[in-house]
Amino acid sequence: MRQMLKKLTALFAAAALASSLAACSEITGLDAQALMSPPKTTADRQAIYELMRGEEEDVSLVYPKNGDYRSAIISRDLNGDGLYEVAGFCVNGDAGGIRLQFMSQAADGTWALLAQFTSASTQVDRVFFGDLTGDGTEEIVVGWGDPQTATSSISVYRLENGTVQELTMNAVSYSEMLLTDFDEDSVQELFVMGLAQTGSGEEASNAPLGQLYRFDGEQPYVALTVPLDSAVMRYAGAVFTKVNTWRSAVVLDGVKADGRMVTQVIGFDEVAVRLIAPLSESEGVNPTDRDTAVAVAARDINGDGITEIPTASLQLVPAEGATADSTAYTVTWNTYSLTDNTLTPVCSSIINTTENYVVVLPDSEEKIACTNDPVTRTATFFRYQRMGTTPIGREDLFAVTAYSDEGWAARADTQAAKDDIYLTSMGGRVYALTLLDDSLSADSTLIRTVRENFKILTE
Repeated sequence: MRQMLKKLTALFAAAALASSLAACSEITGLDAQALMSPPKTTADRQAIYELMRGEEEDVSLVYPKNGDYRSAIISRDLNGDGLYEVAGFCVNGDAGGIRLQFMSQAADGTWALLAQFTSASTQVDRVFFGDLTGDGTEEIVVGWGDPQTATSSISVYRLENGTVQELTMNAVSYSEMLLTDFDEDSVQELFVMGLAQTGSGEEASNAPLGQLYRFDGEQPYVALTVPLDSAVMRYAGAVFTKVNTWRSAVVLDGVKADGRMVTQVIGFDEVAVRLIAPLSESEGVNPTDRDTAVAVAARDINGDGITEIPTASLQLVPAEGATADSTAYTVTWNTYSLTDNTLTPVCSSIINTTENYVVVLPDSEEKIACTNDPVTRTATFFRYQRMGTTPIGREDLFAVTAYSDEGWAARADTQAAKDDIYLTSMGGRVYALTLLDDSLSADSTLIRTVRENFKILTE
């Protein structure tokens, strides 16, 4: 048993590596198709490869585009017996579409095909695992997509008594979907989100719905629905997560036609037994509505396990005719209470979307402003000097510069480099801080907070 698991671990690590290399092909120049076949250096890999290949000369693996599971070959215990089955996605030969195959290993080490399903879709959008039927074992949820026709569908599969069964949801399309457990009964639901459909006359725009699917045995049904923001044209992020210390909810980031972003929070009202979305149901403007320049998604900004909701306010008014970039705004990160529809600030930050980083500010320094120079790739952080409420000047505090790896190496032995405070590096960029105020030091509260909480925006 242990030996088998070791072999499986090696197989899936190799498959994941091939997937990651394929994903990097645009940058490295590697041929993605050349990386689609699993390695054949072990008996297990060869056996799985042969089962997936079938009667064809070769097999091209298909990798899920989104979600937590990005491998074309996934190991999972689907029936709770302590042994791992394998689910594999590949191109369905000359017939077109995608083939999903389930395989298992017998006690003598041989591999067998449990079941095979085909989809006319051209893409595996995402894969989830969760107990949807309440039987204590996991089902696999597959979101199928076809970018050319802009269509999508959902399939749910479960393994029972050696047989894989498809719980069909072919009539269900989605723009985004999640596994949730709103009522905390340890049985997960499938939350499917749509977008507004536009038309004319009787087919005029309809408000999109979030639909919560539960299962009655093998039969999925819509248990609850909730209206979603009809101004949203696409979703930039969706997660079922804690929004404060006591409540989990769906956090849904949407982008409007003009590029502005808005966040909806969908939760469960236990008293009324319904789904609610107070931020988007309330009258007036959703307080999370933020400009295109700061169209950043909700995230756990401080690593406490709670997803914070961003709001933005303009701190630096651009010159007439100019457009404010992201550093002109202060972005505040908030926990959220569904009960009274309130946002509670956790911390403030300034975001540089051009250079891909977040500077978190101390509570006492939330009024710090910033201006960015895209030529020198330097953002200067400062306080306004005011007479009453009127700015009469500014006091520069520190600057953050993004260097290329080569640029950083070239200045390594200079005096300027010795004065720099290294922050982090990622994606061919090195980030360094320069002190501009003689009263500040590397150990001052402000600079220490910036150093300790400096974050990459998108990894």
